[in-house]
Amino acid sequence: MRRTTDTNRIAKQICHACLVLMAAVTLVTLPAGSCFAQAADAGLPNLPKGFRPPPPIPKEFTIEKPLITDDDVTAWKRKRAAFQEALSGKLAGDAPKVIDEGFRVVVQELSIVDRRDDLADLRKAVVRYVDQFVSDKNEDTKKFACKTIVKYATTLLDGNFHVRLQAVLLIGSLSVSPEVPGLRPKPAIAYIDGLPVLLDVIRAPEDGISQPEPVRILAAMGAMRLLQEGRQTLKPNSKLPVDAAKRMLAELTGNGTDWYHQRLIEAVIQTALATVPNDQNQQEPVIVEALARILSNPRRSNRLRARAARLLGRTAMPNGLQAAPIAFSIVKLTQKIATEVNQKRLPAAEALFLVHDIYLAFKPAYPGETTVDLRKGAGLLSTLNQQPTQAAYKDILPIAKLIFQQLQDAGNKPPQVVFPPSQVEKLNAWPKLGDMTLAPDRISIDIPLQKPAEATPRAAAPTANRDGKNVNKAG
Repeated sequence: MRRTTDTNRIAKQICHACLVLMAAVTLVTLPAGSCFAQAADAGLPNLPKGFRPPPPIPKEFTIEKPLITDDDVTAWKRKRAAFQEALSGKLAGDAPKVIDEGFRVVVQELSIVDRRDDLADLRKAVVRYVDQFVSDKNEDTKKFACKTIVKYATTLLDGNFHVRLQAVLLIGSLSVSPEVPGLRPKPAIAYIDGLPVLLDVIRAPEDGISQPEPVRILAAMGAMRLLQEGRQTLKPNSKLPVDAAKRMLAELTGNGTDWYHQRLIEAVIQTALATVPNDQNQQEPVIVEALARILSNPRRSNRLRARAARLLGRTAMPNGLQAAPIAFSIVKLTQKIATEVNQKRLPAAEALFLVHDIYLAFKPAYPGETTVDLRKGAGLLSTLNQQPTQAAYKDILPIAKLIFQQLQDAGNKPPQVVFPPSQVEKLNAWPKLGDMTLAPDRISIDIPLQKPAEATPRAAAPTANRDGKNVNKAG
């Protein structure tokens, strides 16, 4: 089982999400955006050809909604010793009231405008209160503390963009039992009851708030962690995994970046569901189909498709599926990658990670790795071991061995990977299938998940001063 820390694991992964955020973050440093627009409209000379003024500052960056004051925090600090004592004891007497008030202050302190540079430290401090002061033996106190944190973190989700990010990270990092490292490490047990809030962030209910994609990315990462490390604490008849699967699968049908959709598919397999009931309560293999439809979609990036292939080897696999469409799709993706490398359109160093994911679609990443439901060994050679799977692995293995070996031999030199035409031709020789369904009466996996985008009216641009702060009433 993969080990993670209770807080830093998710925070470290946001480096990739920062790629999504960079453009938006830059906007808050461009107060002269309206001047650029006027210059373009005025037809001033010497502007670069194709110049476009920057878009308006997203409203989430301009909202300021402090829920507490510095004076409130200062006054509470005189009571902090009582708060810590309540956390370390039984949940009795005035303890619930003291704990509730303490977490209201330390969580909502994130909303204070002057704390903007300290948000990450404030978030980590909240988690430390739970991990360091609440004994694992006091299960009621631990769960009450986590429940209270989630309650007040939810109040931050309509505030400033950066505050929303920290609130989502906070919910996704809570544990009822922290990780214990050592020779006999003990994995963390996540606070799974925070998952419904993250699902509302990922896919807002009708009366909810539609969050920016970077916030939803972190919510998907948090949902993956809560399901992976907290699913075992759910009651056997819990509907939460089914609800999580339906919400994330519905989100996958919409428009979104490949980075966001990768986080969604990594999270949805952690529900450990082989099938999901439809509105008529009929079980359907929709998780496997969603992964297979991403894998077979040539419009999606190589990165997302390769990760879908890898996850297909780890998801709970229902009985009765046909392997041929999945095997064919993996072969064609490998052929595309090898061709692009030979044509020098894809760097070999990047292709290495793609081929690695494709190889792991068939095999475990380490001895003893299993599917998420623990029922079978990881890899399609275990979960969907049919003749097409074996044939695909046989034809792909030389590609994987060659790129691994050539990159290893290159050392510090720029790698020069070339796949022999005979290897690529084996992949090209696979004939297109007439039936791309995984089971009778199911949808063909070569039909994309995404529905045609609907035109939506553009929201009015927010009005902001030169510091990027909203001068209108927050919406």
